[in-house]
Amino acid sequence: MVGVGNRQRGDDAIGPMVVDELAGDEGIATVDAGSAPENWLEPIARLKPELLVFVDACDFGDRPGEFREFDRAELDRLAGGLVSTHTLPLTVTVTLLEQQLDCDIVLVGVQPGRLQFNAGLSDEVRAALPRVADYLRRRAGGWQPSV
Repeated sequence: MVGVGNRQRGDDAIGPMVVDELAGDEGIATVDAGSAPENWLEPIARLKPELLVFVDACDFGDRPGEFREFDRAELDRLAGGLVSTHTLPLTVTVTLLEQQLDCDIVLVGVQPGRLQFNAGLSDEVRAALPRVADYLRRRAGGWQPSV
């Protein structure tokens, strides 16, 4: 599981904070990629995951704190809604990883409420944090989301 986002930019911190929540969970490898996930290509590839999940703030038009899993095709479509704190678009990182890995790659996008610097998480996204972590624990255990 790769958390993406800027800890100093309000709800964009959700990805790294989910990594904090899952740190030490058996069977879940985590990477806090910050706002430059492209810098983590080799460490991620060395993990040889069967499923690679990115967690990031993503504007998909829902209420703050809501989250959804997006498959690879949806990730391409959503690329314009991803919070722009990344050095490169997340889709570039995913494409580079696809060249090295043979696994499913998905995004768990969390709808942000605020993205101001030094604002901390909004109440809605803070309340979603344990739900997102629980979702990822179940997902790592082999559970498949219903389509």
